[in-house]
Amino acid sequence: MHRLRKLSVTVSLAVMLLPSAAQAMDIIQFDLMTAKDRQAFLDYQSVAAETVLNQEGRSADAAKVHVLFNDIRPGDNLPVGEAELELNLAASRVRDDEKQIKNHDAPRVQVEVALAIVLKKNGFAITSEFIRALMQQTGTFQRSLVSLKQNVVLPLPPQRTAPPAASHPAPADDDPIGSGGFITPPKR
Repeated sequence: MHRLRKLSVTVSLAVMLLPSAAQAMDIIQFDLMTAKDRQAFLDYQSVAAETVLNQEGRSADAAKVHVLFNDIRPGDNLPVGEAELELNLAASRVRDDEKQIKNHDAPRVQVEVALAIVLKKNGFAITSEFIRALMQQTGTFQRSLVSLKQNVVLPLPPQRTAPPAASHPAPADDDPIGSGGFITPPKR
């Protein structure tokens, strides 16, 4: 766990020093997108990583990324890369909240950093040039009109209400507790 946090800090620092980091997707922006757009962006990220690796002449690594994010092992529901990315995004949300509590002006955690950490964890060499190129690739992602029109404030979940009353009320004498909250003695 300590190694993962150290890796996260290293990758985050590298990203903050990049001039193209402004094109990256902040975790807050990502969470405001529709579920369909979030999934599309995650799918787009792995394709963007493959593209960048191919452009760098690392076609073998690109093929490994494809397997990592597309092949589902027997007994699993998701590809290993996608499952690890989802877990890393959850951890990134926590890190982002912690950073914002300490310093409200701190830069937000970026979704591309979560992907870079997954790739690094799976043995890929991640350089600042790779991250810069990845951010340029993912910066071209087009959200749907639904996400673009969505309010900045997330909708509240529906309020839970008591289940509806039975359509046939129970007879009054069937209830041992009377209207005052006391047990009524049986009638003689």
